Amino acid sequence: MDFTEEKERIISFISSKLSEEDKDGFVIGLSGGIDSTVVAYLLKEAVGIDKIFALIMPELDSDPSSRKDALMVAKNLRIRCKVLPITEILWATGVYRDVPLWMIPSRILKEKKIKGIYKHYENVLGKPLFFSIKDRVDPKLYWFNRGKAYYSIKHRVRMTLLYFFAEKMNYLTAGCINLTEKLIGFYVRYGDDASDIAPISHLYKTEVMEFARFLNLPEKIIEKEPTPDLIPGITDEFSIGISYGDLDSILKAFEEGKTPEEIEGVDKDMLNLIYDQYMWIKKQEKKPLHLERRV
Repeated sequence: MDFTEEKERIISFISSKLSEEDKDGFVIGLSGGIDSTVVAYLLKEAVGIDKIFALIMPELDSDPSSRKDALMVAKNLRIRCKVLPITEILWATGVYRDVPLWMIPSRILKEKKIKGIYKHYENVLGKPLFFSIKDRVDPKLYWFNRGKAYYSIKHRVRMTLLYFFAEKMNYLTAGCINLTEKLIGFYVRYGDDASDIAPISHLYKTEVMEFARFLNLPEKIIEKEPTPDLIPGITDEFSIGISYGDLDSILKAFEEGKTPEEIEGVDKDMLNLIYDQYMWIKKQEKKPLHLERRV
């Protein structure tokens, strides 16, 4: 990919949206991760620092380093930002009482406990938990559905706050979803997939990583292990069960029309899991959300 050309193309897209929608700027959720940092850098190039407002929304399970990294990015870019913890909102909904991780005294113990639970469920279900999200799971697996809800509401609360500030300021929301996440559904519907524009949604995760180097992002951001930072110790690759490099190679092959049988050098069980997930997402995209009116 010619990143010089791609940068100009994305910048043009971003700036054109303000005039098209008659808005005054962009609100972005800064997580301290690579995707939101790349989008923030591109927003600055497109519209300048005065038209960007960043929200940093940590909660009880967030790694303290994420907040520091997000603040570092905002400071480097000289963009306005607000730290708005969402812990109290989540307490009010009963989220933390449903999955009482707060009772475990240290983050290290939390991570160890949660990884153990993940591995237990993987053994019971016969596959990484991510690939079971679409399945009907035995109600006896009490924590599975509660865990999904525990994870998802955090994204949706953040989305609600982003739109709240955007509407107050007559701004658009800028999303940070990438193509890898879109193709396998590694996002929360009406959560991190919801935004007015999604400037990097056409780029695979590995391309976002390359783009970050091209944009000279801080090395700390580039080298961080990608994580949703919603459940302690759970990174993207741990959750999915495969590296982004391998996953993107597989997804590119699927997008070219190849079937699992035509792809060599990959564990067949994992390959079939990814293909089933990929095809399920394609079907979801085609499902109508409403009935057509009868004439």
